[in-house]
Amino acid sequence: MKNVKRAISMSAAVIALAAPMAAFAQEAPQTAGEPSAGDIVVTAQKRAERLIDVPVAISAISADTLTSQNINRLSEYFDRVPGLQYSNQRVSGLALRGVTTGGATAPTVALLVDDVQFGGTTGTGQPPLPDFDASAISRVEVLRGPQGTLYGASSLGGLIKYVLKEPTLHEFSGRIELGGTAVSHGGTGYAVRGSVNVPINDWLAISGSGFKREDAPYLNNAHPQALKSMEVNTRDVWGFRGAALIKPADNFRIVLSALRQKTDAMNSDLAITAGGVPVCVACTLGAPAVQATAKTTFEPVYGDLTIRSLDSINQAKFALYSARGELELGGVTITSISAWSRADNVITSDVTNVFGGLLRSLYGLATRPTVQIANADQTHKFSQELRLGGNIGTSFTWLAGGFYTVEHAATNQTLIASGSLTAKPYIGTGPGTYREYAGFGDLTWHATDKFDIQVGSRYAHNKQYNESTLSTSPETAPVFGSGTTVADSSDSAFTWLVSPSYHFSRDIIAYARVATGYRPGGPNIAAPPSVPKSFGADKVINYELGFKGKVVPGLLTIDVSLFQIDWKDIQLQGTDSISSLTFLTNGGKARSRGLEFAANLTPWAGMAIDTNLTLTDATLTEDLPTLANATGLQGRAGDRLPFSARVAANITANQTVSLADRLEGNVGFTLVYLGDRASTFVTNAANATRPRIIMPDYATVDVRAGLTFDKVWSANFYIRNLFDTRGVAAADNRNGVNVPTALFIQPRTFGVTLARSF
Repeated sequence: MKNVKRAISMSAAVIALAAPMAAFAQEAPQTAGEPSAGDIVVTAQKRAERLIDVPVAISAISADTLTSQNINRLSEYFDRVPGLQYSNQRVSGLALRGVTTGGATAPTVALLVDDVQFGGTTGTGQPPLPDFDASAISRVEVLRGPQGTLYGASSLGGLIKYVLKEPTLHEFSGRIELGGTAVSHGGTGYAVRGSVNVPINDWLAISGSGFKREDAPYLNNAHPQALKSMEVNTRDVWGFRGAALIKPADNFRIVLSALRQKTDAMNSDLAITAGGVPVCVACTLGAPAVQATAKTTFEPVYGDLTIRSLDSINQAKFALYSARGELELGGVTITSISAWSRADNVITSDVTNVFGGLLRSLYGLATRPTVQIANADQTHKFSQELRLGGNIGTSFTWLAGGFYTVEHAATNQTLIASGSLTAKPYIGTGPGTYREYAGFGDLTWHATDKFDIQVGSRYAHNKQYNESTLSTSPETAPVFGSGTTVADSSDSAFTWLVSPSYHFSRDIIAYARVATGYRPGGPNIAAPPSVPKSFGADKVINYELGFKGKVVPGLLTIDVSLFQIDWKDIQLQGTDSISSLTFLTNGGKARSRGLEFAANLTPWAGMAIDTNLTLTDATLTEDLPTLANATGLQGRAGDRLPFSARVAANITANQTVSLADRLEGNVGFTLVYLGDRASTFVTNAANATRPRIIMPDYATVDVRAGLTFDKVWSANFYIRNLFDTRGVAAADNRNGVNVPTALFIQPRTFGVTLARSF
């Protein structure tokens, strides 16, 4: 709380200082408009705008930033983005501004590819996070704060949008890149990627990109039944993207896109399943031989970077096909986006520590069997959006549209016992359907050449159908249940926003924003018999003050925001203490408040310094409820929400120098600090003797250097995690009923990339 109060004082001081700077920096009267050289353009509000003009807290990450260091996964750069939290490789493992309760609930952060949502809206059938390669990406936009008005459900904390490259009619171009990596204490990996743009004529252009990557393994496995013991966390990813631009007239364009990706992994260090524990963790924490209440020490039991787990396979496929059409008629732009996607994910996990003792007791065995859980998640989704937008004179900018989606998803689970028991004591299938119909509108009134007022709203109605079939043995049926259960539900939601903004100059803006978001509820039919059979929607309202702009043109740009998010009927994932099955339910209220500050400084030619500081206080404001005849979760008003650091900061510096007429060099570093975080809430069951985990803070340093020859050849060398820090990215103890496990950030990694542009 002291940090937040300090943040408020700091923000007030910054804004107070910025006001005279704004007056000093004012140019001849000029309203926001067309971008100029050096401006960052984003599509956060479903239209192209300069980032500096959008009254939303946004971070934009360019493809060049990702490719120069061969950064391929969100887990490799989440701690560089203000307000972004990461706890596992599922979409539900992401959070913004502290809006998460952990566990496998439906997402609180929407993940979009252009304007098409990746994965499902509910928690059913959620695929792992995609490794969209930088060869297909123009930039990544991170919008902080709820975006329910323009983007709908499951964007309570914000959204992450991958903006793909579009074909261009202007010129033939391309890029080829090779990369190699080596991890301290581990093996080597490589990456190859390429892209090309081909104008066919003055109305048709096509582009394509592809990549193949094998990540460097570095974990060892102490389990006697493992296939191998050294460098076991292998990961092989490949994919491609093709697109066509058809422009038969100046006012009409169509972009067709196809994107496919496949992952084959063994003992993946990022995979977490809905009913299990981390598949590949850097250790099992604490000493199993001591009392269950032993404090989590984060000292590896089996050795540094060593797991003890049955081998886990992970096979994931993702495909997205979309057609986007834009027609301009009389100053009105009509946009249609049709998309179909499919995501399939199969993963096996060692859950002996979760279910081994239970099965030994139920079957009356002398020794504990080994147990794996096989999860097969599927999501097939079609969506259609039609919107119109334009200007009414110089006074109004408007947008209105409709949206429809149908999602067919399933999460199928099988427990597989071996050793002292050869059986499949639990087989569960869970197909479901989600349909949503929505209408939305957004209007900005340009009251003067400096003062704007934006309002927006969205009405959405959803219908859900879910089916659960449990096939169990006579021994396990009393605990897991059996038979088929069918449930359906429907729900409606209204979200809105109000955002006045004031332009001190063309490049300086202050704004206020009040916006809402929601996440649908649904049936809870796969839950154990003792817990509620449904859960309700949860909602947030975000209050925000922001200031951003080029306060000293050519030298200093800042972006600062103060926010408070009030959250009610929060959705929670719990673990039944008898069956170890998970379920969803609603809690009371929570809130998150804080400060986000970012600055870009260019003190001399060739030098760029980017820094940000995030202070977040995300806590419960009501005790978590006690569930009648069911296992609940412990949580008191004032307890921290999971995975949110009170303090996070980073600084990046890059210096570019001219070495010769045709040769340019660069050198830089990135320093990241992430404060301590709490894990998921623990259960209030009698056997939940393990306390809630507090993950320690950590700091990392990355360094890099590169050469560019003739502006087409480039070579980059980097070291990530220079001091080989064992930072804890996530930790889990199944709500306090099992031995803790942890996921560490990647050890020191050396890499080199060679590229040729043409």
